[in-house]
Amino acid sequence: MTNMNPVNLVNTAKTMIKQAVPSFKGNENAVNNKGLKSDKVELSASKNSTETPETKMLSAVNKILDEDLQLKEGQSVVVKADKTHVPFLKIFAEEAYKKGAKDVHVEIANPEMDALQKQYCKEPDFSYKQKRAEYYEKQGAKTVTFNAENDPYKLSNLSAKETEDVKKSVKVDIPKHIEEKLSDAFNEKEIFHTLLNVQKGQPIKISAEREHEKNVLKFVEYAYKNGSGPIDVNFTEPGNPMEKAKLKYAKEEYLKDVPEYVADTWKEMVERKTARLILRGHDPESMADVDPKRMVMQSKAVSEVVQPIRKSGPESQWNIIYAPTTMSVKKTYADIPDTMKALEKAAEDAKNINRVGGLDVHAAKLMSVADKMNDFHFKEIHFYSVDPETKQPDGKTDLHIGMHDKSRFRAAAKDTDDGVRYMANTPTEEVFSSPDRTKTNGWVSTTLPLCLNGNLVEGIRMRFENGKAVEVYADKNQDLWREHIKSAEGADMLGEVALVANSPIFHTGRVFNDTLLDENAACHIAIGAGFDDCLEGAQD
Repeated sequence: MTNMNPVNLVNTAKTMIKQAVPSFKGNENAVNNKGLKSDKVELSASKNSTETPETKMLSAVNKILDEDLQLKEGQSVVVKADKTHVPFLKIFAEEAYKKGAKDVHVEIANPEMDALQKQYCKEPDFSYKQKRAEYYEKQGAKTVTFNAENDPYKLSNLSAKETEDVKKSVKVDIPKHIEEKLSDAFNEKEIFHTLLNVQKGQPIKISAEREHEKNVLKFVEYAYKNGSGPIDVNFTEPGNPMEKAKLKYAKEEYLKDVPEYVADTWKEMVERKTARLILRGHDPESMADVDPKRMVMQSKAVSEVVQPIRKSGPESQWNIIYAPTTMSVKKTYADIPDTMKALEKAAEDAKNINRVGGLDVHAAKLMSVADKMNDFHFKEIHFYSVDPETKQPDGKTDLHIGMHDKSRFRAAAKDTDDGVRYMANTPTEEVFSSPDRTKTNGWVSTTLPLCLNGNLVEGIRMRFENGKAVEVYADKNQDLWREHIKSAEGADMLGEVALVANSPIFHTGRVFNDTLLDENAACHIAIGAGFDDCLEGAQD
């Protein structure tokens, strides 16, 4: 089961100026050391000029940071902009962090969402938005707003054609018939009633890719019309450029610094019992060029702030649902070179994978299987691999997992402390439990890659002794995997063992490079925190 606990990015403008060498037109002797005069002299940029939209934007960004904002090291910047400004904002964030900015907080306008909230929502909005504004004001943050009057592309002197091309670079036009298939795989009624089971007046927090925007709008309108509280939507822009800029260029001390409003946000979400929906369709290798140690550093800092708050109150409904995008299909559907055709196939598969229209029956079946598993009171589960030719054990995996006397298998649905039943993962194909953390011994080798912090970890091999991982290897991104295992207490021990059979994910014959999907294709284990509800009496 995918747990939401965290334990589971040469100033070329100067170069451009140097290379834009003037050339002379007219009389070849127009200017010479004898001071002879010409009838006409014209200056024009050399045909070898390297001026591009990117260098133009870079020049504008540096002017804004150095002259207009006069940014000083350690200052934060608040940027308000439109989604079409993302290419400019990417360069802005990168340069700000290179100049020593503490934080670059970008707020992208979502007028359609605001209009729906104004039209339908009767409950008060989230107060953490005001606390966030107060935090940056207290910090003395610099603020800049980009809009039609202060257009970053006009400030960069981009031509109309250059502006159009730059905006197109972050816009994905999905044909109507494919959008309809994606909608079929992302059923707002089933999500609202079956997966999240949203209660009257309950707030909702949604995290999604920008490419999901149309379907998110449909869900938001449906939720408001059916009596939800305020809905806060956070879109990740293509390539996650602002977050990547911080991870690549911010000083380490700022990666470890978690703004106060992050704690305020989670406190309010817990107090107001906010339901959370995460649409999974990211690029599995979006952070491949980021130092893994810096990623773990930031993740650990955020976790140390957020986890105590999450544990301080009752956990509300949450769901992570598979929603493919053009980014997520490139590797998984590499056999289909046309991106839109690949997305169309992914949408068709997603409808089956998410078991749209049959989740209630499927969940009941899985829970029945879990009950039967509990009747056996298993003492140990033994995983071993076999050579495909000899059909004999090959030793690559030979893992003995000891179960606790009070271990219990669970599946599909969960109940909040208030008795609200919901489903945490979509897809869900597993019955799972938490083993005795001291009784895992032997070797395990993975057969599928693991997507971790925007990187793919492949060929994992681990040896456990008395519950702890004592040898850790990987064919790809070994350092990232080792840093992750060292990042938190218990991250080197098993927290889950899960059994899977007859999964529609497995039947696709594809590797999705996403833990949510790939773990639900086959039997698996997971390191880190276990589940309280998988140990009889733990919640008492």
